[in-house]
Amino acid sequence: MKNFIASVVALVIGFFTITFAAVMGLFIGIAALIAKPFIKKRMTAAYEEALKQQGHQPQQQSGSTIDGEFEDITKRPAMQ
Repeated sequence: MKNFIASVVALVIGFFTITFAAVMGLFIGIAALIAKPFIKKRMTAAYEEALKQQGHQPQQQSGSTIDGEFEDITKRPAMQ
C-alpha cells in the first residue's frame, strides 16, 4: 500500500512539474518572439555606432567573407 501511494504521489508531482515547465516554456517562447525585433534593431544600432567609433563607414554587408589571418593549406602534403 505504501508503494502504491508513493507511486501516485510521484506521478502527480511529475505531471505538475511537466505541466509547469510547458507553461513556462510557452510564455518564454512568446516573450522571445515579441522581443526579437527590438533586440535586432538595438543590435544593429550598436553595430553601426561601433563602426562609427572605429572610423569605418557603415555599409550594407552582402557577402559572407570573414576578414582576418589565414594559413594557406593548398600546397601541404596530404595527411595519411
